[in-house]
Amino acid sequence: MTSEAPEAQSSEHVIVCGLGHVGYRAVRLLMRLGRRGVVITRELNEDWRRAIEPQFRVIVGDAQDDRLLDQAGVAGAKAVIVVTDDDLANLSIALDARRMNPRAALIVRQFDQELAVHLEQSAEIDRALSASALAAPPFVAAALGTTVRCSFAAGTAICHVGEEGIDAGSPREGRSLGEWSTSTGQAALAVRRGGRVIVPCAPDTPILPGDHVIALRLTDDRSPPDAAARRSARRGPGVSRLRRFWMGCRQWWREVPRAMRVAMLALALVVLVSVGVFRAALGLPLVDALYFVVTTITTVGYGDIHLMNAPAALKFYGIFVMLCGAAILAVIFSIATDLILRTRLRDVMARDAEHYRDHVIVAGLGNIGFRLVRDLVQAGQSVVAIEHRADAPLLQAARELVPVVLGNAKTVETLRKAGAAGAKAVVAATDDDLANLSTALAAKRIQPSCRLVLRVFNSELAEKMQHGLAMDAVLSVSAAAAPTFVAAALCPQALHGFLLGDWLLAVFHQTVRDDCPEAGMTAQNQSLLFVKRAGAARFEAAAGGDVPRPGDETLGVRWYPLAEVGDVTGNPLRDTR
Repeated sequence: MTSEAPEAQSSEHVIVCGLGHVGYRAVRLLMRLGRRGVVITRELNEDWRRAIEPQFRVIVGDAQDDRLLDQAGVAGAKAVIVVTDDDLANLSIALDARRMNPRAALIVRQFDQELAVHLEQSAEIDRALSASALAAPPFVAAALGTTVRCSFAAGTAICHVGEEGIDAGSPREGRSLGEWSTSTGQAALAVRRGGRVIVPCAPDTPILPGDHVIALRLTDDRSPPDAAARRSARRGPGVSRLRRFWMGCRQWWREVPRAMRVAMLALALVVLVSVGVFRAALGLPLVDALYFVVTTITTVGYGDIHLMNAPAALKFYGIFVMLCGAAILAVIFSIATDLILRTRLRDVMARDAEHYRDHVIVAGLGNIGFRLVRDLVQAGQSVVAIEHRADAPLLQAARELVPVVLGNAKTVETLRKAGAAGAKAVVAATDDDLANLSTALAAKRIQPSCRLVLRVFNSELAEKMQHGLAMDAVLSVSAAAAPTFVAAALCPQALHGFLLGDWLLAVFHQTVRDDCPEAGMTAQNQSLLFVKRAGAARFEAAAGGDVPRPGDETLGVRWYPLAEVGDVTGNPLRDTR
Protein backbone atom coordinates (compact mmCIF):
# COMPACT_ATOMS: atom_id res chain seq x y z
CA MET A 1 0.00 0.00 0.00
CA THR A 2 1.29 3.44 -0.80
CA SER A 3 1.78 5.99 1.93
CA GLU A 4 0.76 8.97 -0.15
CA ALA A 5 -1.76 11.29 1.45
CA PRO A 6 -5.03 12.06 -0.26
CA GLU A 7 -4.60 14.81 -2.80
CA ALA A 8 -7.03 17.25 -4.28
CA GLN A 9 -8.82 15.78 -7.25
CA SER A 10 -10.84 17.31 -10.06
CA SER A 11 -14.58 16.67 -9.97
CA GLU A 12 -14.09 14.95 -13.34
CA HIS A 13 -11.61 12.34 -12.12
CA VAL A 14 -12.38 8.62 -12.39
CA ILE A 15 -11.43 5.82 -9.99
CA VAL A 16 -10.75 2.36 -11.42
CA CYS A 17 -10.57 -0.57 -8.99
CA GLY A 18 -8.72 -3.52 -10.48
CA LEU A 19 -5.95 -3.40 -13.07
CA GLY A 20 -6.46 -6.66 -14.90
CA HIS A 21 -6.93 -6.81 -18.66
CA VAL A 22 -10.36 -5.12 -18.57
CA GLY A 23 -9.22 -2.50 -16.06
CA TYR A 24 -6.08 -1.65 -18.01
CA ARG A 25 -7.95 -1.23 -21.29
CA ALA A 26 -10.58 0.91 -19.56
CA VAL A 27 -7.87 3.17 -18.13
CA ARG A 28 -6.19 3.50 -21.53
CA LEU A 29 -9.49 4.55 -23.11
CA LEU A 30 -10.07 7.08 -20.35
CA MET A 31 -6.60 8.48 -21.03
CA ARG A 32 -7.41 8.84 -24.72
CA LEU A 33 -10.53 10.74 -23.66
CA GLY A 34 -8.38 13.14 -21.64
CA ARG A 35 -9.63 11.92 -18.26
CA ARG A 36 -7.46 11.71 -15.16
CA GLY A 37 -7.90 9.59 -12.10
CA VAL A 38 -6.67 6.92 -9.71
CA VAL A 39 -6.25 3.16 -10.00
CA ILE A 40 -6.45 0.87 -6.98
CA THR A 41 -5.06 -2.62 -7.56
CA ARG A 42 -3.86 -5.53 -5.46
CA GLU A 43 -1.44 -6.87 -8.08
CA LEU A 44 0.61 -4.46 -10.14
CA ASN A 45 2.13 -4.87 -13.58
CA GLU A 46 5.07 -2.45 -13.66
CA ASP A 47 4.85 -2.00 -17.43
CA TRP A 48 1.21 -1.03 -17.10
CA ARG A 49 2.01 1.35 -14.25
CA ARG A 50 4.55 3.17 -16.41
CA ALA A 51 2.01 3.34 -19.25
CA ILE A 52 -0.70 5.07 -17.20
CA GLU A 53 1.21 7.30 -14.80
CA PRO A 54 1.11 10.22 -14.13
CA GLN A 55 -2.29 10.68 -15.81
CA PHE A 56 -3.64 7.95 -13.53
CA ARG A 57 -2.07 7.61 -10.10
CA VAL A 58 -1.68 4.03 -8.87
CA ILE A 59 -2.43 2.87 -5.33
CA VAL A 60 -1.39 -0.70 -4.53
CA GLY A 61 -3.75 -2.40 -2.10
CA ASP A 62 -7.20 -3.92 -1.62
CA ALA A 63 -9.97 -1.53 -2.64
CA GLN A 64 -12.28 -3.26 -0.14
CA ASP A 65 -10.47 -1.13 2.45
CA ASP A 66 -12.50 2.07 2.30
CA ARG A 67 -9.48 4.04 3.50
CA LEU A 68 -7.95 3.47 0.08
CA LEU A 69 -11.13 4.71 -1.59
CA ASP A 70 -10.92 7.82 0.58
CA GLN A 71 -7.25 8.24 -0.32
CA ALA A 72 -8.21 7.98 -4.02
CA GLY A 73 -10.66 10.87 -3.56
CA VAL A 74 -13.86 8.88 -4.01
CA ALA A 75 -15.96 11.62 -2.38
CA GLY A 76 -15.31 13.92 -5.35
CA ALA A 77 -15.06 11.34 -8.15
CA LYS A 78 -17.24 11.61 -11.23
CA ALA A 79 -17.27 7.82 -11.72
CA VAL A 80 -16.05 4.64 -10.06
CA ILE A 81 -15.37 1.59 -12.26
CA VAL A 82 -14.96 -1.66 -10.31
CA VAL A 83 -13.49 -4.42 -12.48
CA THR A 84 -11.60 -6.92 -10.33
CA ASP A 85 -11.96 -10.63 -11.10
CA ASP A 86 -13.92 -11.32 -7.88
CA ASP A 87 -17.69 -10.69 -8.00
CA LEU A 88 -18.04 -10.51 -4.20
CA ALA A 89 -15.12 -8.11 -3.89
CA ASN A 90 -16.64 -5.94 -6.63
CA LEU A 91 -19.94 -5.82 -4.76
CA SER A 92 -18.23 -4.90 -1.48
CA ILE A 93 -16.21 -2.12 -3.13
CA ALA A 94 -19.29 -0.80 -4.94
CA LEU A 95 -21.34 -0.58 -1.75
CA ASP A 96 -18.54 1.32 0.01
CA ALA A 97 -18.15 3.68 -2.94
CA ARG A 98 -21.88 4.39 -3.08
CA ARG A 99 -21.96 5.11 0.65
CA MET A 100 -19.01 7.50 0.34
CA ASN A 101 -20.26 9.22 -2.83
CA PRO A 102 -23.98 8.91 -3.68
CA ARG A 103 -23.55 11.05 -6.83
CA ALA A 104 -20.78 9.22 -8.69
CA ALA A 105 -21.56 6.96 -11.64
CA LEU A 106 -20.94 3.45 -10.33
CA ILE A 107 -20.02 0.76 -12.87
CA VAL A 108 -19.42 -2.77 -11.54
CA ARG A 109 -18.21 -5.95 -13.19
CA GLN A 110 -20.38 -9.00 -12.42
CA PHE A 111 -20.35 -12.37 -14.16
CA ASP A 112 -23.77 -13.44 -12.79
CA GLN A 113 -26.23 -11.51 -14.96
CA GLU A 114 -29.25 -12.29 -12.77
CA LEU A 115 -27.41 -10.82 -9.79
CA ALA A 116 -26.38 -7.88 -11.96
CA VAL A 117 -30.03 -7.04 -12.70
CA HIS A 118 -30.87 -7.14 -8.99
CA LEU A 119 -27.92 -4.90 -8.16
CA GLU A 120 -29.01 -2.29 -10.70
CA GLN A 121 -32.55 -2.35 -9.34
CA SER A 122 -31.94 -2.45 -5.60
CA ALA A 123 -28.35 -1.53 -4.71
CA GLU A 124 -28.15 1.92 -6.35
CA ILE A 125 -25.53 0.65 -8.78
CA ASP A 126 -25.78 2.40 -12.13
CA ARG A 127 -24.54 -0.49 -14.27
CA ALA A 128 -23.52 -4.07 -13.48
CA LEU A 129 -21.82 -5.55 -16.53
CA SER A 130 -20.30 -8.89 -17.47
CA ALA A 131 -17.15 -8.76 -19.61
CA SER A 132 -17.86 -12.20 -21.08
CA ALA A 133 -21.48 -11.29 -21.91
CA LEU A 134 -20.31 -8.10 -23.66
CA ALA A 135 -17.65 -9.99 -25.62
CA ALA A 136 -19.74 -13.01 -26.64
CA PRO A 137 -21.66 -11.43 -29.58
CA PRO A 138 -18.51 -10.49 -31.55
CA PHE A 139 -17.15 -14.01 -31.05
CA VAL A 140 -20.45 -15.53 -32.21
CA ALA A 141 -20.58 -13.22 -35.23
CA ALA A 142 -17.00 -14.10 -36.15
CA ALA A 143 -17.72 -17.84 -35.86
CA LEU A 144 -20.81 -17.57 -38.08
CA GLY A 145 -19.21 -15.16 -40.55
CA THR A 146 -21.74 -12.37 -40.03
CA THR A 147 -21.05 -8.63 -39.94
CA VAL A 148 -22.60 -7.98 -36.51
CA ARG A 149 -20.21 -6.07 -34.24
CA CYS A 150 -22.32 -6.34 -31.07
CA SER A 151 -25.83 -7.08 -29.80
CA PHE A 152 -27.54 -5.85 -26.64
CA ALA A 153 -31.01 -5.36 -25.17
CA ALA A 154 -32.96 -2.10 -25.02
CA GLY A 155 -36.18 -2.77 -23.14
CA THR A 156 -38.10 -5.38 -25.15
CA ALA A 157 -36.00 -4.80 -28.27
CA ILE A 158 -32.62 -6.20 -29.27
CA CYS A 159 -30.11 -3.81 -30.83
CA HIS A 160 -27.67 -5.10 -33.43
CA VAL A 161 -24.76 -2.98 -34.60
CA GLY A 162 -23.60 -4.24 -37.98
CA GLU A 163 -21.55 -3.19 -40.97
CA GLU A 164 -22.54 -3.26 -44.66
CA GLY A 165 -20.06 -2.80 -47.48
CA ILE A 166 -21.15 -0.90 -50.59
CA ASP A 167 -19.72 -2.45 -53.75
CA ALA A 168 -19.38 -0.71 -57.10
CA GLY A 169 -22.61 -1.18 -59.04
CA SER A 170 -24.64 -1.80 -55.90
CA PRO A 171 -28.19 -0.36 -56.02
CA ARG A 172 -27.31 1.51 -52.80
CA GLU A 173 -24.39 3.28 -54.49
CA GLY A 174 -24.93 7.01 -54.87
CA ARG A 175 -27.76 7.15 -52.36
CA SER A 176 -27.62 9.37 -49.32
CA LEU A 177 -27.38 7.93 -45.82
CA GLY A 178 -30.93 9.08 -45.17
CA GLU A 179 -32.24 7.14 -48.18
CA TRP A 180 -30.17 4.11 -47.17
CA SER A 181 -31.63 4.22 -43.65
CA THR A 182 -35.20 4.52 -44.97
CA SER A 183 -34.80 1.58 -47.36
CA THR A 184 -33.10 -0.72 -44.82
CA GLY A 185 -34.94 0.28 -41.64
CA GLN A 186 -31.60 0.85 -39.93
CA ALA A 187 -30.08 3.93 -38.33
CA ALA A 188 -26.65 4.88 -39.67
CA LEU A 189 -24.05 5.51 -36.97
CA ALA A 190 -20.91 6.10 -39.04
CA VAL A 191 -19.29 5.52 -42.40
CA ARG A 192 -15.91 3.89 -42.84
CA ARG A 193 -14.32 5.34 -45.98
CA GLY A 194 -10.84 4.06 -46.71
CA GLY A 195 -8.85 4.43 -43.53
CA ARG A 196 -11.11 7.17 -42.18
CA VAL A 197 -14.25 6.96 -40.05
CA ILE A 198 -16.84 9.69 -40.66
CA VAL A 199 -18.63 10.56 -37.41
CA PRO A 200 -21.18 12.13 -37.17
CA CYS A 201 -22.90 11.50 -40.49
CA ALA A 202 -25.46 13.88 -41.90
CA PRO A 203 -28.48 12.26 -43.63
CA ASP A 204 -27.43 13.84 -46.94
CA THR A 205 -23.96 12.22 -46.85
CA PRO A 206 -23.56 10.34 -50.18
CA ILE A 207 -22.61 6.66 -50.16
CA LEU A 208 -19.63 5.89 -52.37
CA PRO A 209 -18.30 2.55 -53.71
CA GLY A 210 -16.04 0.95 -51.11
CA ASP A 211 -17.79 2.63 -48.18
CA HIS A 212 -18.81 0.60 -45.14
CA VAL A 213 -21.91 1.79 -43.32
CA ILE A 214 -22.02 1.00 -39.59
CA ALA A 215 -25.65 0.99 -38.52
CA LEU A 216 -28.04 0.03 -35.74
CA ARG A 217 -31.07 -2.18 -36.39
CA LEU A 218 -33.72 -3.41 -33.97
CA THR A 219 -35.47 -6.75 -33.57
CA ASP A 220 -38.27 -7.56 -31.16
CA ASP A 221 -37.84 -11.32 -30.86
CA ARG A 222 -36.11 -12.06 -27.57
CA SER A 223 -37.77 -15.42 -27.07
CA PRO A 224 -35.49 -18.42 -26.57
CA PRO A 225 -35.52 -21.18 -29.18
CA ASP A 226 -38.23 -23.76 -28.81
CA ALA A 227 -37.58 -27.21 -27.38
CA ALA A 228 -37.24 -28.79 -30.82
CA ALA A 229 -34.54 -26.29 -31.80
CA ARG A 230 -32.63 -26.97 -28.60
CA ARG A 231 -32.84 -30.74 -29.17
CA SER A 232 -31.68 -30.29 -32.75
CA ALA A 233 -28.76 -28.14 -31.66
CA ARG A 234 -27.74 -30.74 -29.10
CA ARG A 235 -28.09 -33.73 -31.43
CA GLY A 236 -26.38 -32.26 -34.42
CA PRO A 237 -27.81 -32.20 -37.95
CA GLY A 238 -28.99 -35.43 -39.49
CA VAL A 239 -28.30 -37.64 -36.45
CA SER A 240 -31.25 -39.52 -34.93
CA ARG A 241 -31.29 -40.11 -31.18
CA LEU A 242 -31.24 -43.93 -31.52
CA ARG A 243 -28.42 -43.93 -34.07
CA ARG A 244 -26.48 -41.40 -32.01
CA PHE A 245 -26.82 -43.59 -28.90
CA TRP A 246 -25.79 -46.72 -30.79
CA MET A 247 -22.75 -45.06 -32.35
CA GLY A 248 -21.87 -43.54 -28.99
CA CYS A 249 -21.92 -47.03 -27.44
CA ARG A 250 -19.65 -48.29 -30.20
CA GLN A 251 -17.23 -45.47 -29.51
CA TRP A 252 -17.41 -46.23 -25.78
CA TRP A 253 -16.66 -49.92 -26.44
CA ARG A 254 -13.56 -48.97 -28.44
CA GLU A 255 -12.27 -46.71 -25.65
CA VAL A 256 -12.83 -48.87 -22.55
CA PRO A 257 -9.75 -50.74 -21.23
CA ARG A 258 -8.95 -54.07 -22.88
CA ALA A 259 -9.42 -55.89 -19.54
CA MET A 260 -13.01 -54.65 -19.34
CA ARG A 261 -13.79 -55.87 -22.86
CA VAL A 262 -12.26 -59.30 -22.13
CA ALA A 263 -14.18 -59.60 -18.85
CA MET A 264 -17.49 -58.68 -20.45
CA LEU A 265 -16.98 -61.09 -23.33
CA ALA A 266 -16.03 -63.84 -20.86
CA LEU A 267 -19.16 -63.19 -18.82
CA ALA A 268 -21.33 -63.29 -21.93
CA LEU A 269 -19.71 -66.59 -22.97
CA VAL A 270 -20.25 -68.17 -19.53
CA VAL A 271 -23.91 -67.08 -19.50
CA LEU A 272 -24.64 -68.41 -23.01
CA VAL A 273 -22.93 -71.78 -22.44
CA SER A 274 -24.54 -72.23 -19.01
CA VAL A 275 -28.02 -71.46 -20.33
CA GLY A 276 -27.57 -74.26 -22.88
CA VAL A 277 -26.19 -76.71 -20.30
CA PHE A 278 -28.92 -76.21 -17.69
CA ARG A 279 -31.68 -76.12 -20.28
CA ALA A 280 -30.54 -79.51 -21.64
CA ALA A 281 -29.73 -81.11 -18.27
CA LEU A 282 -32.73 -79.89 -16.26
CA GLY A 283 -35.27 -79.58 -19.08
CA LEU A 284 -35.92 -75.91 -18.28
CA PRO A 285 -37.53 -73.43 -20.68
CA LEU A 286 -35.14 -70.85 -22.14
CA VAL A 287 -36.29 -68.02 -19.86
CA ASP A 288 -36.11 -70.20 -16.76
CA ALA A 289 -32.64 -71.40 -17.73
CA LEU A 290 -31.45 -67.79 -18.16
CA TYR A 291 -33.04 -66.86 -14.82
CA PHE A 292 -31.29 -69.79 -13.12
CA VAL A 293 -27.88 -68.86 -14.58
CA VAL A 294 -28.19 -65.20 -13.54
CA THR A 295 -29.23 -66.09 -9.96
CA THR A 296 -26.30 -68.52 -9.80
CA ILE A 297 -23.71 -66.01 -11.03
CA THR A 298 -25.00 -63.18 -8.85
CA THR A 299 -25.32 -65.55 -5.84
CA VAL A 300 -28.78 -64.37 -4.86
CA GLY A 301 -29.78 -67.83 -3.63
CA TYR A 302 -31.61 -70.98 -4.72
CA GLY A 303 -35.14 -70.44 -3.47
CA ASP A 304 -36.96 -72.04 -6.40
CA ILE A 305 -34.64 -73.85 -8.84
CA HIS A 306 -31.68 -75.72 -7.34
CA LEU A 307 -29.21 -78.55 -8.00
CA MET A 308 -29.79 -80.57 -4.82
CA ASN A 309 -31.01 -83.66 -6.71
CA ALA A 310 -28.90 -83.11 -9.83
CA PRO A 311 -26.08 -85.46 -10.86
CA ALA A 312 -22.64 -84.80 -9.33
CA ALA A 313 -21.19 -83.55 -12.64
CA LEU A 314 -23.91 -80.91 -12.93
CA LYS A 315 -23.29 -79.85 -9.32
CA PHE A 316 -19.57 -79.42 -10.06
CA TYR A 317 -20.48 -77.34 -13.12
CA GLY A 318 -22.77 -75.20 -10.94
CA ILE A 319 -19.88 -74.58 -8.55
CA PHE A 320 -17.71 -73.55 -11.50
CA VAL A 321 -20.38 -71.11 -12.71
CA MET A 322 -20.69 -69.53 -9.26
CA LEU A 323 -16.94 -69.06 -8.78
CA CYS A 324 -16.23 -67.99 -12.34
CA GLY A 325 -19.18 -65.61 -12.45
CA ALA A 326 -18.28 -63.99 -9.12
CA ALA A 327 -14.67 -63.49 -10.25
CA ILE A 328 -15.68 -61.97 -13.58
CA LEU A 329 -18.21 -59.65 -11.94
CA ALA A 330 -15.59 -58.53 -9.41
CA VAL A 331 -13.22 -57.62 -12.27
CA ILE A 332 -15.94 -55.75 -14.14
CA PHE A 333 -17.08 -53.82 -11.07
CA SER A 334 -13.52 -52.83 -10.13
CA ILE A 335 -12.72 -51.58 -13.65
CA ALA A 336 -16.04 -49.74 -13.89
CA THR A 337 -15.44 -48.08 -10.52
CA ASP A 338 -11.99 -47.01 -11.66
CA LEU A 339 -13.45 -45.54 -14.87
CA ILE A 340 -16.06 -43.62 -12.91
CA LEU A 341 -13.48 -42.16 -10.56
CA ARG A 342 -11.00 -41.25 -13.30
CA THR A 343 -13.30 -39.95 -16.02
CA ARG A 344 -16.65 -39.45 -14.24
CA LEU A 345 -18.32 -41.35 -17.00
CA ARG A 346 -17.61 -39.04 -19.94
CA ASP A 347 -20.99 -38.28 -21.31
CA VAL A 348 -21.69 -41.27 -23.57
CA MET A 349 -24.06 -39.17 -25.62
CA ALA A 350 -21.14 -36.91 -26.61
CA ARG A 351 -19.08 -39.71 -28.08
CA ASP A 352 -20.69 -39.51 -31.49
CA ALA A 353 -19.64 -35.88 -31.93
CA GLU A 354 -16.98 -36.94 -34.41
CA HIS A 355 -19.78 -37.66 -36.90
CA TYR A 356 -21.26 -34.13 -36.69
CA ARG A 357 -21.32 -31.88 -39.73
CA ASP A 358 -21.71 -28.11 -40.16
CA HIS A 359 -21.34 -27.41 -36.42
CA VAL A 360 -19.27 -25.04 -34.29
CA ILE A 361 -16.56 -26.29 -31.92
CA VAL A 362 -15.88 -24.19 -28.82
CA ALA A 363 -12.62 -25.04 -27.04
CA GLY A 364 -12.53 -23.94 -23.42
CA LEU A 365 -15.46 -23.74 -21.00
CA GLY A 366 -14.45 -20.74 -18.95
CA ASN A 367 -16.73 -17.73 -18.61
CA ILE A 368 -16.44 -16.65 -22.24
CA GLY A 369 -16.52 -20.21 -23.62
CA PHE A 370 -19.72 -21.05 -21.76
CA ARG A 371 -21.34 -17.80 -22.92
CA LEU A 372 -20.44 -18.66 -26.50
CA VAL A 373 -21.94 -22.14 -26.19
CA ARG A 374 -25.16 -20.75 -24.75
CA ASP A 375 -25.48 -17.95 -27.32
CA LEU A 376 -24.76 -20.29 -30.25
CA VAL A 377 -27.38 -22.78 -29.04
CA GLN A 378 -29.89 -19.94 -28.66
CA ALA A 379 -29.08 -18.99 -32.25
CA GLY A 380 -30.08 -22.51 -33.33
CA GLN A 381 -26.52 -23.67 -34.05
CA SER A 382 -25.19 -27.18 -33.51
CA VAL A 383 -22.29 -26.96 -31.04
CA VAL A 384 -19.68 -29.30 -29.57
CA ALA A 385 -17.54 -28.10 -26.64
CA ILE A 386 -14.07 -29.20 -25.60
CA GLU A 387 -12.78 -28.90 -22.03
CA HIS A 388 -9.58 -30.40 -20.62
CA ARG A 389 -10.57 -30.19 -16.93
CA ALA A 390 -13.03 -32.75 -15.62
CA ASP A 391 -13.71 -30.47 -12.62
CA ALA A 392 -14.32 -27.26 -14.59
CA PRO A 393 -17.00 -25.20 -12.79
CA LEU A 394 -19.21 -24.75 -15.86
CA LEU A 395 -18.73 -28.24 -17.32
CA GLN A 396 -22.02 -29.69 -16.07
CA ALA A 397 -23.99 -26.63 -17.14
CA ALA A 398 -22.49 -26.92 -20.62
CA ARG A 399 -23.33 -30.65 -20.80
CA GLU A 400 -26.97 -29.79 -20.31
CA LEU A 401 -26.81 -27.77 -23.54
CA VAL A 402 -24.34 -29.53 -25.85
CA PRO A 403 -22.06 -32.59 -26.09
CA VAL A 404 -18.75 -32.01 -24.29
CA VAL A 405 -15.53 -33.79 -25.20
CA LEU A 406 -12.99 -34.01 -22.38
CA GLY A 407 -9.45 -33.66 -23.63
CA ASN A 408 -6.70 -31.30 -24.77
CA ALA A 409 -8.01 -29.22 -27.65
CA LYS A 410 -4.48 -28.79 -29.02
CA THR A 411 -4.32 -32.45 -30.03
CA VAL A 412 -5.63 -33.75 -33.34
CA GLU A 413 -7.22 -36.75 -31.59
CA THR A 414 -9.40 -34.55 -29.36
CA LEU A 415 -10.41 -32.32 -32.25
CA ARG A 416 -11.40 -35.36 -34.32
CA LYS A 417 -13.57 -36.60 -31.45
CA ALA A 418 -15.28 -33.19 -31.50
CA GLY A 419 -15.98 -33.56 -35.23
CA ALA A 420 -13.40 -31.08 -36.53
CA ALA A 421 -13.44 -32.82 -39.92
CA GLY A 422 -17.01 -31.59 -40.47
CA ALA A 423 -16.97 -28.37 -38.44
CA LYS A 424 -17.76 -25.02 -40.05
CA ALA A 425 -15.98 -23.04 -37.33
CA VAL A 426 -13.62 -23.57 -34.42
CA VAL A 427 -13.51 -21.02 -31.60
CA ALA A 428 -10.43 -21.35 -29.37
CA ALA A 429 -11.47 -19.57 -26.17
CA THR A 430 -9.20 -20.94 -23.44
CA ASP A 431 -7.21 -18.68 -21.10
CA ASP A 432 -3.92 -19.54 -22.82
CA ASP A 433 -2.96 -17.61 -25.99
CA LEU A 434 -0.45 -20.26 -27.09
CA ALA A 435 -2.96 -23.08 -26.54
CA ASN A 436 -5.54 -21.20 -28.60
CA LEU A 437 -3.08 -20.76 -31.45
CA SER A 438 -2.13 -24.46 -31.33
CA THR A 439 -5.80 -25.45 -31.36
CA ALA A 440 -6.52 -23.28 -34.40
CA LEU A 441 -3.56 -24.58 -36.37
CA ALA A 442 -4.43 -28.20 -35.55
CA ALA A 443 -8.05 -27.61 -36.62
CA LYS A 444 -6.84 -26.04 -39.86
CA ARG A 445 -4.86 -29.18 -40.68
CA ILE A 446 -7.95 -31.33 -40.19
CA GLN A 447 -10.43 -29.02 -41.96
CA PRO A 448 -8.77 -26.29 -44.06
CA SER A 449 -12.08 -24.63 -44.94
CA CYS A 450 -13.38 -24.07 -41.39
CA ARG A 451 -13.45 -20.59 -39.86
CA LEU A 452 -10.91 -19.99 -37.08
CA VAL A 453 -11.69 -17.60 -34.23
CA LEU A 454 -9.09 -17.07 -31.52
CA ARG A 455 -9.25 -15.43 -28.14
CA VAL A 456 -6.05 -13.62 -27.19
CA PHE A 457 -4.98 -11.30 -24.39
CA ASN A 458 -2.02 -9.67 -26.13
CA SER A 459 -3.42 -7.01 -28.48
CA GLU A 460 -0.14 -6.59 -30.39
CA LEU A 461 0.07 -10.34 -30.97
CA ALA A 462 -3.59 -10.37 -32.07
CA GLU A 463 -2.98 -8.10 -35.04
CA LYS A 464 0.09 -10.09 -36.11
CA MET A 465 -1.77 -13.40 -35.85
CA GLN A 466 -4.75 -12.20 -37.85
CA HIS A 467 -2.64 -10.95 -40.75
CA GLY A 468 0.37 -13.26 -40.58
CA LEU A 469 -1.37 -16.57 -39.85
CA ALA A 470 -4.53 -16.03 -41.93
CA MET A 471 -6.93 -16.36 -38.99
CA ASP A 472 -10.53 -15.35 -39.68
CA ALA A 473 -10.82 -13.40 -36.42
CA VAL A 474 -8.55 -12.74 -33.45
CA LEU A 475 -10.51 -11.15 -30.60
CA SER A 476 -9.95 -10.05 -27.04
CA VAL A 477 -12.59 -10.18 -24.29
CA SER A 478 -11.15 -7.12 -22.58
CA ALA A 479 -10.95 -5.14 -25.83
CA ALA A 480 -14.60 -5.91 -26.56
CA ALA A 481 -15.81 -5.17 -23.03
CA ALA A 482 -13.77 -2.14 -21.92
CA PRO A 483 -15.52 0.42 -24.20
CA THR A 484 -18.90 -0.34 -22.59
CA PHE A 485 -17.49 0.11 -19.07
CA VAL A 486 -16.05 3.47 -20.09
CA ALA A 487 -19.18 4.51 -22.01
CA ALA A 488 -21.34 3.73 -18.97
CA ALA A 489 -19.06 5.85 -16.78
CA LEU A 490 -19.36 8.81 -19.17
CA CYS A 491 -23.04 8.38 -20.02
CA PRO A 492 -25.18 6.76 -17.29
CA GLN A 493 -27.84 5.78 -19.85
CA ALA A 494 -25.33 3.99 -22.12
CA LEU A 495 -26.28 0.44 -23.11
CA HIS A 496 -23.15 -0.37 -25.08
CA GLY A 497 -19.91 1.20 -26.19
CA PHE A 498 -17.60 0.31 -29.05
CA LEU A 499 -14.64 1.77 -30.90
CA LEU A 500 -14.60 3.03 -34.46
CA GLY A 501 -11.21 4.34 -35.50
CA ASP A 502 -10.46 7.29 -33.23
CA TRP A 503 -13.99 7.49 -31.84
CA LEU A 504 -15.80 5.92 -28.90
CA LEU A 505 -19.50 5.49 -29.70
CA ALA A 506 -22.01 4.98 -26.89
CA VAL A 507 -25.54 3.79 -27.72
CA PHE A 508 -27.87 5.06 -24.99
CA HIS A 509 -31.48 4.36 -23.97
CA GLN A 510 -33.48 6.69 -21.78
CA THR A 511 -37.01 7.73 -20.92
CA VAL A 512 -37.82 11.43 -21.15
CA ARG A 513 -38.94 12.69 -17.75
CA ASP A 514 -41.49 15.42 -16.99
CA ASP A 515 -38.92 17.29 -14.92
CA CYS A 516 -36.23 17.08 -17.60
CA PRO A 517 -37.83 17.06 -21.07
CA GLU A 518 -34.62 18.18 -22.79
CA ALA A 519 -32.87 14.92 -21.81
CA GLY A 520 -34.21 13.13 -24.87
CA MET A 521 -33.33 15.84 -27.35
CA THR A 522 -30.30 15.93 -29.60
CA ALA A 523 -27.26 17.57 -28.05
CA GLN A 524 -24.04 18.62 -29.73
CA ASN A 525 -22.30 15.27 -29.38
CA GLN A 526 -25.28 12.95 -29.82
CA SER A 527 -27.84 11.91 -32.37
CA LEU A 528 -31.36 10.60 -31.89
CA LEU A 529 -31.95 7.27 -33.68
CA PHE A 530 -35.25 5.69 -32.56
CA VAL A 531 -38.23 6.86 -30.51
CA LYS A 532 -40.93 4.81 -28.78
CA ARG A 533 -43.84 7.07 -27.99
CA ALA A 534 -45.53 6.76 -24.62
CA GLY A 535 -47.94 3.81 -24.82
CA ALA A 536 -46.52 2.52 -28.13
CA ALA A 537 -45.44 -1.09 -28.54
CA ARG A 538 -42.21 -0.61 -30.45
CA PHE A 539 -39.51 1.83 -31.46
CA GLU A 540 -39.80 3.80 -34.70
CA ALA A 541 -37.02 5.52 -36.61
CA ALA A 542 -36.62 9.13 -35.53
CA ALA A 543 -37.45 11.57 -38.32
CA GLY A 544 -35.61 14.83 -38.74
CA GLY A 545 -36.93 17.42 -36.33
CA ASP A 546 -38.57 14.83 -34.01
CA VAL A 547 -38.83 16.18 -30.47
CA PRO A 548 -39.36 13.47 -27.82
CA ARG A 549 -42.05 14.20 -25.28
CA PRO A 550 -42.18 13.27 -21.58
CA GLY A 551 -42.83 9.54 -21.25
CA ASP A 552 -41.21 8.69 -24.61
CA GLU A 553 -38.30 6.24 -24.76
CA THR A 554 -35.36 7.20 -26.94
CA LEU A 555 -32.43 5.35 -28.46
CA GLY A 556 -29.49 7.44 -29.56
CA VAL A 557 -25.74 7.51 -29.99
CA ARG A 558 -23.09 9.74 -28.46
CA TRP A 559 -19.61 9.99 -29.86
CA TYR A 560 -16.40 10.88 -28.08
CA PRO A 561 -13.16 11.71 -29.94
CA LEU A 562 -10.11 9.74 -28.83
CA ALA A 563 -6.63 11.21 -28.71
CA GLU A 564 -3.72 8.98 -29.71
CA VAL A 565 -1.93 7.55 -26.67
CA GLY A 566 0.93 5.07 -27.10
CA ASP A 567 0.99 1.74 -25.29
CA VAL A 568 4.01 0.45 -23.38
CA THR A 569 5.69 -0.44 -26.67
CA GLY A 570 5.07 3.03 -28.10
CA ASN A 571 2.40 1.81 -30.51
CA PRO A 572 -0.92 3.68 -30.64
CA LEU A 573 -3.99 1.95 -29.27
CA ARG A 574 -6.55 1.78 -32.06
CA ASP A 575 -9.58 -0.18 -33.14
CA THR A 576 -7.99 -2.72 -35.49
CA ARG A 577 -11.17 -4.41 -36.62
